[in-house]
Amino acid sequence: MMTAYPAPPSLSHGVQASRLSAWQTFIFAFLVHVCLATPANAASPPAPAVFWPGSTQGPSGQFDPFQIYNPSATHYENAPKSLSDPDYIFFPPVPPPFEAELPLLAPVGSAVQAPPELAAFASDWFYPLLATRLTSHDLSRSMRMELQTYRTAKLELQNELRARIAALKEGAPGQIEQELAAFAVLQSPRILELENVAEKILIDLHRTGLFGWPASNDDWLETALQTLQTTHGTLATPAELAQESEALRGAAFYREGLSDPQRRLLRETAIELHTQANPNSLSAENNPKEWLLIFSPEPARLRLENSLPAPLAKKISEYVAAKQNLKTELRAALVNSVNGPRGARLATLKALATAQAPRLAALELSAEDIRRALAGLPNPPGAPAPPSLPPELTARISTYRAHKLELLKTLYAMLTSPEKTSVPTKLESASQPDGRVVETAPWIRDNTIQTGVQPVNLRVPPAEFNDRQTRLLAEVNRELAGIREALAEHFRTTNQPADRKSINDLLKDFESARQKQEVREKYRDYQSAVLLPGLSPEQRRLLFDAAVEQLALPLPTGEKVP
Repeated sequence: MMTAYPAPPSLSHGVQASRLSAWQTFIFAFLVHVCLATPANAASPPAPAVFWPGSTQGPSGQFDPFQIYNPSATHYENAPKSLSDPDYIFFPPVPPPFEAELPLLAPVGSAVQAPPELAAFASDWFYPLLATRLTSHDLSRSMRMELQTYRTAKLELQNELRARIAALKEGAPGQIEQELAAFAVLQSPRILELENVAEKILIDLHRTGLFGWPASNDDWLETALQTLQTTHGTLATPAELAQESEALRGAAFYREGLSDPQRRLLRETAIELHTQANPNSLSAENNPKEWLLIFSPEPARLRLENSLPAPLAKKISEYVAAKQNLKTELRAALVNSVNGPRGARLATLKALATAQAPRLAALELSAEDIRRALAGLPNPPGAPAPPSLPPELTARISTYRAHKLELLKTLYAMLTSPEKTSVPTKLESASQPDGRVVETAPWIRDNTIQTGVQPVNLRVPPAEFNDRQTRLLAEVNRELAGIREALAEHFRTTNQPADRKSINDLLKDFESARQKQEVREKYRDYQSAVLLPGLSPEQRRLLFDAAVEQLALPLPTGEKVP
């Protein structure tokens, strides 16, 4: 149901807006808006040009079609359609379990692509609303500047924390934890301030009216949340599980009045429900000797062995139970707020956030005890060290792998949706932002460049595809042949112990070991945020956001609004 907002007040001199012509109303409103937005200090120097993160264009580029530099300009004239009625909703990628295989490319599809600028905000709760603004060309210069300021402050805090962790890595475990705890006392208040700024941005992105009145159409969310009222916790079918998952995911990103930890709990629940609805979603990574724990900061996930020591297993069980109670209360509050007035809903959710805060803090203390216990376990075997090779040969292999990835991206852009794709080899799974798993051709991953594409699945003429594919494959194969020759020469000239492995096998071993090392490096912030004792909850959230960006996950395409 559309949220009802109070009618605007009457205009000056007793003249009602309804008595003015449409043109007079527009002119008067525009003049009032410009006057109110004019800076108080006219002598102030102009704001510096702000370049959008991840874009090579300045403020007069992609997001400034009319090249308006006045800070009071809000670009409503640039919007081709009403922001309150978007056709697509964009959700960020779901962080994978710790040290899981990373997809290189998103599944092939014909849906609307996510704006690349969103990659810098993949862990922010305002991601979907920002995506709508970008795709609607309705992001004002002042809002871009606010986002740039937020982004800069966040990077500064993340770099401070990384530097502190790196400086302490050689110390004793107890000393490291003490030093980090002392640093947390200094940094955590600044992180909380930053989270408040992010919440303000989320609220501001909801507002599209000329006078700042909320105008976002969230009928789709109210409809989705109706499933929470009808299921009453007795979910049975995969379809019901998926519906509730979508409703909770929408609430996590769109509902005002929630705290950051509460939003994380909702997103965790959404991921769990989708996993239940799609039991094979992690089949490629399933191990009967392991189980998956969604840990702090949510939605981080860890694979733990079934044979944990009894005291640690008990701590984890109590932690999961306490978290489940919080999620049950939060779900009930959402059910009670469906279709209610906005003011009453905000009051209810904010009251619950205040009431749950002490228990959420206690939950973080339990998580810290679990981290210390996990740190005391025997370390799992790390990634195998790659064979020792000359730097020049190592660089050639890295360049070859980069060229192979570019080949995949080029061919990928020439394909149509995966539903029509037919390949002779086994298909692999790729995760979607809401937990769904679709089938994708194996060459989308880095371990093969097999294509097997049928002509009906091409966006371009088959002759063009075949010519491009043949030429690119020939180029990378020439590189590979040169690397094989150099590798064989290296083993001959260094008189290394001979074994029965071929040059191809040696190269495969080297690439496999290098890839595992690179994956572990990409998960460095992830590991610190989830497993390093001594950090505050605020620091963990901050560092996990950096970890998600470091993974460089493909941005999911837009989902059609129901």
